[in-house]
Amino acid sequence: MKKIVILFSLLTYSHVASAGLFTDIWESLKNLLSINLTKTVNESVMPPAPVCSNAVGERPSPDLAPSPTPVSLSTNEEENEKPEEGDEQEVGFTQKDDTDADEVRTQLTANFKKLGGDPVALTQALCFYDKNRGTNFTASGDPSRKNGIKIQNQRYITINDLNKNYFDSRMFVLDLDTGKVKSYYSSHGAGGKKGVAESDSQATEFSNEDGSNATPRGFFITGARVNGSSDPKQRWKFSMKLHGLQKGVNDKSYARAVVMHSFPDVTNDVASSDDVKPSLKTDPYPFYLSKGCTMVGPKVANEIIDTIKAPNTSSGGSLYYNYTAIEKGRGESYCGDDGLMKK
Repeated sequence: MKKIVILFSLLTYSHVASAGLFTDIWESLKNLLSINLTKTVNESVMPPAPVCSNAVGERPSPDLAPSPTPVSLSTNEEENEKPEEGDEQEVGFTQKDDTDADEVRTQLTANFKKLGGDPVALTQALCFYDKNRGTNFTASGDPSRKNGIKIQNQRYITINDLNKNYFDSRMFVLDLDTGKVKSYYSSHGAGGKKGVAESDSQATEFSNEDGSNATPRGFFITGARVNGSSDPKQRWKFSMKLHGLQKGVNDKSYARAVVMHSFPDVTNDVASSDDVKPSLKTDPYPFYLSKGCTMVGPKVANEIIDTIKAPNTSSGGSLYYNYTAIEKGRGESYCGDDGLMKK
């Protein structure tokens, strides 16, 4: 019966999608028959094993062709090469110039809202950035950064709005120099382990615990781009480290190998504040969740990571924010002060 419903819905969609009626019809059918197709589809295709670690997944995934090897935008052959002794401060990023900052912030706010951004998330992220852009944090779980980690790429802030659905363009990269914004699609962790409930296309469960398969929430500093993959199928070729800054919230992220990487079936579409009419939603289809990592489309992974990363393994990158219902509930006055691991 479910197969008939699916077929009927798909046929109906081909005639009404342009009129924007697909979602209404689809929801009505699901409610009428008391089925949860999203969950059914989800269970049949995820999690691909492995996604964020070498552990073997417990649910089957279809055979997927490896994603093409992306071409790096960097001219350095060793992306994660450490600098020479004494060169740690010469990392290619300079202190932020605040000339005309108010005008740029006004434009940034307008562009963020244009792409569907939550004003509360923006206010919180800018508050954290303004208070902590010179702060030296403990690099939890990373023995190579005994001197700590700072926000050294001060041009960009990334807000991954996990209150939005998988099918919404929800990862916003903000350019603090120009006020321009881009948004991308992202995948979150499935959860379902270590006492953590499962998430669906809507992320509802978050965790700091290793083995939970859930995405951690809160504020991070991006790390270096690292070439290579833990995936036997080589569905991604490189990743970017994430350093959690909040004790008990995301401080285990580095040790858990929670990173950003591409995955073949994540939507590659990108929306820009320069677009006259940006596209901010994709059609529902079988989706893939991770074991805690943030996954992005393979055709945009280079662009995202090379924009917001740290230049090497001894310096800090840009501010990154996994924004959830917990943070949203704390309102515009919240600046991420809870559990901050300052040196």
